[in-house]
Amino acid sequence: MRQFVVFVGLATLFVVGVGSRFQTSDGDRIAAVSRLVSGKLRESLPPALSVAGPLDTLRRELPTRPEDAVRSRLAADRRLAGTDVTVIGEGTTVRLRGVLPDAKAKRVALSLAENTAGVEQVVDELAIPAE
Repeated sequence: MRQFVVFVGLATLFVVGVGSRFQTSDGDRIAAVSRLVSGKLRESLPPALSVAGPLDTLRRELPTRPEDAVRSRLAADRRLAGTDVTVIGEGTTVRLRGVLPDAKAKRVALSLAENTAGVEQVVDELAIPAE
């Protein structure tokens, strides 16, 4: 928590400093603020903790396979809340299976899948109930 408060305080200081009108001496001020920020961040982190560790942890948590990325995007989209779409990955091809309530939800699901990084082809096996 302390690290977060220090970071927010320093970020606010930086925004206020940068948000004012620039003058010829502003370069020196920005350099001083950046030295202050980096020093405060180094002081707030435990000595054994490197910056690469948290970044590697975050990187491991992000979806790396195209089907995982599509699943994440479909689950996060509020327009598809309450729907059940199965995502099957075959390399860079993603197969979508399930029943969606209407054509609009189907278009949304297909669009999200097609516009996901790493997906080259989307096989549409989605159904819409007959009205």
